[in-house]
Amino acid sequence: MSPGDNENGMLNIEEGSLLEILDKFKKQSNFGEHSILIYPDRYALRGLYSQTCKMALENNEAVIMLLHYETRDDVLTYLRELDIDVYNYEKKERSLLIIDRAKDYFGSAKDFLFYLNLMNANATRRNKNGILALMDVGFHYYHHRISSQVEKGINSLMEYEEVIPAKLDLNVKILCLYNVKDFNILNQTDQKEYLLKLHFRRFKIKEDHNPYDKVSE
Repeated sequence: MSPGDNENGMLNIEEGSLLEILDKFKKQSNFGEHSILIYPDRYALRGLYSQTCKMALENNEAVIMLLHYETRDDVLTYLRELDIDVYNYEKKERSLLIIDRAKDYFGSAKDFLFYLNLMNANATRRNKNGILALMDVGFHYYHHRISSQVEKGINSLMEYEEVIPAKLDLNVKILCLYNVKDFNILNQTDQKEYLLKLHFRRFKIKEDHNPYDKVSE
């Protein structure tokens, strides 16, 4: 039974403010897990990726960030605000990879898993503790916003998630990031539940998260 299931077989989602979810993710998540996090807006997204990236790098982990709603320049700005030496991690240690065109870079989930295997082997050779992979799935919906095309985006998403197992034999934590508006495109309850079941752990940042948690524009 997944830690996200209770004794009645119902799905549980860990909910809280940004800071609470960051703490839960740090304490609960283990390598080899493919989890999901639903976030309300770009403020929360920025706080999330910058803080988790900082935690991972300080824990001697490699980080790969595949973001759709943020550009590489956006990411660099918010990482530097946390005094992360981006040049050192990207160019010298080669333990930080930021990609803002995930679908172009990885054509399929199989391509992504193949790359993770290579990165995992490389991280092991360099005595890294593991890898954190942050992946915003918004690119599945981007070209299918028109109502008649929404189902194509949903099918693309499900096919992608189904390929990545909830538990992997890799020293990697995969965290799929869902803007709540994208998650709610799944307007059928069974679709949402199925998507959640494809992930080992489930987190959600509350939409009324404290303004203290926000990262400035």
